[in-house]
Amino acid sequence: MTTFPLRRRPALLGLAAAVLLAAPTAMAATPPTPSRGALAESLASADGKPSPSTDTDRQVERFKHQLARSGYVSQSGTEAVFDLNKRYCEGAVFSAMWPNPQSPYIVTGMPEVPGQAPNTNPPATWRLRQDEAIVLIGITPPPEEYFSFDLTMLKGSLPTGPLLWTSVGDPINNRTVRTQGRTPYDRPFALVITGNGRTQAEVNRMLDASGLARATNNMTIPPAMYRLGLDQDADQFLLGMRTAVAEPGFEKALDDYRATPPLRVFRVRPQSNTGDETAPVYGPDPLPVPRLRVSGTGATELDLNPTLQLLRQRIIDAHPGYEAHDEVVERGFEESNPGLQDNLVIDPPTTGVGALSNDADDPITRNFSLPDGSFVVAYGTNHAATRQATYSSATLYADAKAAVALAAKNNRELQGSADDFIHDQPHADQLYAWTFSRAGADGPAGPHVTALPPTSTDFCAQYGTDRPVDMSTLRFVARAYMQPDTLTRPALSSLLLDRLLVFTPKQ
Repeated sequence: MTTFPLRRRPALLGLAAAVLLAAPTAMAATPPTPSRGALAESLASADGKPSPSTDTDRQVERFKHQLARSGYVSQSGTEAVFDLNKRYCEGAVFSAMWPNPQSPYIVTGMPEVPGQAPNTNPPATWRLRQDEAIVLIGITPPPEEYFSFDLTMLKGSLPTGPLLWTSVGDPINNRTVRTQGRTPYDRPFALVITGNGRTQAEVNRMLDASGLARATNNMTIPPAMYRLGLDQDADQFLLGMRTAVAEPGFEKALDDYRATPPLRVFRVRPQSNTGDETAPVYGPDPLPVPRLRVSGTGATELDLNPTLQLLRQRIIDAHPGYEAHDEVVERGFEESNPGLQDNLVIDPPTTGVGALSNDADDPITRNFSLPDGSFVVAYGTNHAATRQATYSSATLYADAKAAVALAAKNNRELQGSADDFIHDQPHADQLYAWTFSRAGADGPAGPHVTALPPTSTDFCAQYGTDRPVDMSTLRFVARAYMQPDTLTRPALSSLLLDRLLVFTPKQ
């Protein structure tokens, strides 16, 4: 196994060191010291209890029977929404790390194997014996624009940071998932995660016999890139599910799905005859690194640039009582495989690699100040309207270190908002312009304006804690998930980058 020495870049992805040093201070007070136990408690709380019965109960019972017949043992895991804003305020994570508030993460919690080296972030992250598998059986979400199962490797402590957090191959999304039936929604399915070819073949056979033939999805942890095992030096993994933007009429169904995920998860392994559950029973049978989907079709949004520049000018002209300045939106993250090899870590306010899924492009701004009486206008192409993405959004975050989500708008909500400024242009429906305001009654108004909380707001009070958040320091992230033609992220070179204008009152 090749190892990559941990190193930090002094400035990542074009963010100059001088700019980083000039960023406003993130915290005015010392936050509570997070602990390993706080994370475990948060995942074992009421929203982390084992998932209830679903109409896949028959397949689950058959699968358990197949495991016993095949000489396998199993342990049950949990499925629960992991709200990073809340977990930050509770002290369970060192940073919220720019979460997507419109796509809360459903995280798989796994128990430890008796005798293994303790996991760093139990039960969210887990080690895997080289002949073990993680098996998830359940129902896919209701109709929505995007969902995915994203297998990641996470190295480091969630409570203290920093983290190396990278995708392990391509996520399985609503356009690639195999289910029972012709639709990806509300259908039974199974998911198998392993790095061992023999284990994968045997578990697939057991799922076929359980009634899930042609509905089983395989995700590989390739031993060529990751160290499987249950010892202290083995890599640790995390399985997260994202769900975003229910189809009209299915909003409550999606809320119910998140509240009680109809998913059952198990770690399974061939039973040891020695009583030592940490020692593999099967010899190594390494699965190869899976082929990756290729992003980009060659088509771009770049012909819309003149209209984008006109939109910028008209936004400025519409607010003559304010000074306007641009905040640069640039590439925010490295791709996962290069990021793994370079050990690029997440450590806000520096932009890192680990939060980027292989299914998304996430351009980001530097940290900037937004005092009371001011507002920002996010504008750009609606990447879903241009068919560069299935789901896109614009989100604002507070505090350089905490990186908690304040407000977000998705491609459906953004549709038509550019008409406020360029209704006379033929491509107005492919662009957007949305205002996030702290200017109160004296500032912009209308259906495409979101009021932001003032800088004096105690952000964590909504979660019953007093961990400080610097509400005056903001950051903007634009998201583009899953190009319809390639079933993976759009090529960044094909996008017109989203833009940001900051307006402050003229003196």
